[in-house]
Amino acid sequence: MAKKKLGYVELEWRCPVCQTRNPGLRQTCASCGAPQPKDAKFEAPIQTELIQDADKIKRAQVGPDIHCGYCGARNPADAKVCHQCGGDLTQGAARTAGEVLDAPLNTGPKEVRCATCGTANPATAQNCSACGAALAKPKVQPTPAVAKAAASPRGCVIAAILIGILLVGGIIAFMVFSNRTTAVTGTVREANWTRTITIEGLTPVQYSDWRDEIPTGAEIGRCEADVRSVQDTPTQNSREVCGTPYTVDTGTGLGEVVQDCQYEVYADRCTYTVEEWRTVDTLVLNGKGFTPQWPTAALAAQQRTGERTEGYQCVLSANDEEYTYTPQNWEQYRQCEPGSQWTLEVNTFGSIMSLAPAD
Repeated sequence: MAKKKLGYVELEWRCPVCQTRNPGLRQTCASCGAPQPKDAKFEAPIQTELIQDADKIKRAQVGPDIHCGYCGARNPADAKVCHQCGGDLTQGAARTAGEVLDAPLNTGPKEVRCATCGTANPATAQNCSACGAALAKPKVQPTPAVAKAAASPRGCVIAAILIGILLVGGIIAFMVFSNRTTAVTGTVREANWTRTITIEGLTPVQYSDWRDEIPTGAEIGRCEADVRSVQDTPTQNSREVCGTPYTVDTGTGLGEVVQDCQYEVYADRCTYTVEEWRTVDTLVLNGKGFTPQWPTAALAAQQRTGERTEGYQCVLSANDEEYTYTPQNWEQYRQCEPGSQWTLEVNTFGSIMSLAPAD
């Protein structure tokens, strides 16, 4: 995902002595004069505006500041000697950088109330205008979420267990009753056959696809630009789509405001029509005995015969009950001579599980 650089903002650090919030580039507290500690954590201010000062922008771009290895003073990354003690900065340690700070531009509360005297102050103020007390950083109120009734985890687990037990019990019961059979002797009453032929015709069928993937000879209909792919670099017919801006700590007291961006690549997606063979009719012929025939197909222009299927059925009677058996092929069907007797294994549901010629 590409990162789009929007500019730079000045961060803040909080004085550990008096809790005053100070601009990120300031090295001593504006309220009590205490030096910025080496481990000071930069934070994003509630309201931010992009920096226009060229010197500050250059400061943010040269890299994280360096703390002098002798006196601890903070120096720009391109400095060679410490501005405070003159020490060699090659012995210093660079500040950490790269932390993502949640700081959308120009958002957040417009004011903050002093915890000491209750006076309302601008959100950007570090100290109360009435009593001078350090002001806390205003809290950004999260967007209210729609309340959802949370189901009890324990109740969900118990319900899931009960449902599982019922399902397993049902499966076991079905298997038991399906496999429990009774042997009966049945007599074949009828031997029936069915033969089917589908009739296919050339029919216009509509599809949708990218213009360059439409089959040759198809009739193209309506086309609309649509997102075909997403990539990290711009290209022809692409549209930039970026997320919410956020700030990355540069380790200088300044933050770089960036957006994660991708590029939606558009292309024409069109409807098109082609002619395909589709089933337009089905011919069925039923009969009894062992001389099955195919139905007669009278084809019109641009028609042809399609799939042919055949099925067989033996109807048997046993103990005043009627049973139906479906042979799997012609050889099995030929054995279903009317009047012949068979031993049937019938399950609890009245289905024939197996059969064999009666002794």
